[in-house]
Amino acid sequence: MGFDALRIYKKTNNMRIQNNIITSAFVILLLKSCGAVKPQVPAHAAKKKADKKIIAEVNNSQKQKRVSQVRAASQERNIGSNKPNKGEGNNLSKDQRNRSKILASENDVESQGFLKPKTTSKKKNSYSNYIRVKTVYELAAEANPPMFFPHDEFETASEYQARVSDQVSLMKEIVQMTSQKMEIKNAQRKQVVAEKELKTKTVIESLMAESSSPIEFTPTDIGRYNAEKETFPVILHNMQYQISVPREEARTFKSNIKSVKIKGIKQLKPKYDVLIKVSKAHIRSRPNGSIVGIASANDLFEHVQDEDEWYKINYKGQFGFTHVNNANLKLVDIADEYEYHDLVAIHPTTGSMFAMISVDKLVKAPLNLASRKLFESGEPDGPQ
Repeated sequence: MGFDALRIYKKTNNMRIQNNIITSAFVILLLKSCGAVKPQVPAHAAKKKADKKIIAEVNNSQKQKRVSQVRAASQERNIGSNKPNKGEGNNLSKDQRNRSKILASENDVESQGFLKPKTTSKKKNSYSNYIRVKTVYELAAEANPPMFFPHDEFETASEYQARVSDQVSLMKEIVQMTSQKMEIKNAQRKQVVAEKELKTKTVIESLMAESSSPIEFTPTDIGRYNAEKETFPVILHNMQYQISVPREEARTFKSNIKSVKIKGIKQLKPKYDVLIKVSKAHIRSRPNGSIVGIASANDLFEHVQDEDEWYKINYKGQFGFTHVNNANLKLVDIADEYEYHDLVAIHPTTGSMFAMISVDKLVKAPLNLASRKLFESGEPDGPQ
């Protein structure tokens, strides 16, 4: 009985050991299979990687070949260029000459861009965006350097003070000379401007004179005779004129109006600008109207026409008026239209000639007494 129990125990123990061994072996095999599995690379990816590796190797070999060629060429150049002179060749050893050649060749290779990558460095700009003006002290020191030396040990205090006084006098002279030069330049500049303006005016006047030609018209229409003023209103080219005809010839003049001849001269019309000549001038909305702006001296405006004692101008895109005491007319160009001068009407039966005056050129009554007084006084219309 005891023997059977012992045999059963041994058999059970052996089976347990076998099971442990099998289990351990299975676990070890499983762990090895998991750790040894490698990801499979697709065939096309592997081929592409191999091609890249081959290309990189070819590029490296070509680069090394080019570097060696450049080094060899630089060494050959340096052999000829780095030959020592007769006086210096004996002082350099063979090793030093070889080292200098190698360094020179490496510098040449680096300059070709094979050993070091190109680095972009900002170039230093030698030009500045401003002009430095020298001071009076610097100009005086350049004119007489010994005068501006520091106090010397062999120079007395009185001598040094006298030299300092001379420095001040020299700087004052330089300031005065500079001021005179500026005044001369300004005068020359003004003279050049005046000469250009005079030349322009002469050219325009000559063109206007060349464009002058005699004309002859017949009145378009005639109005009612003013027996008090002894004048006729006449229409000519859509413009109204006034003809002074004595009463004894007025009746026959009007009855033969279709035979009346008007003679005169036509020429190109000039263009003017209004140049402000006072320090401040009022710009008004109408003659003696409200103030819409203030102009300064030498301001230029396009002249439109004259109205009484006022210039009608183009002021900031709108019409404005400034008094004739404030400005002068400046001839600047020629217009593309004609104006008529020295017009006279010839009586068809008597042959008498009567002067014609444009209504726009008639002397009108002032808008008020203040405007007339201002015109007669010659004072500008501006802020006090």
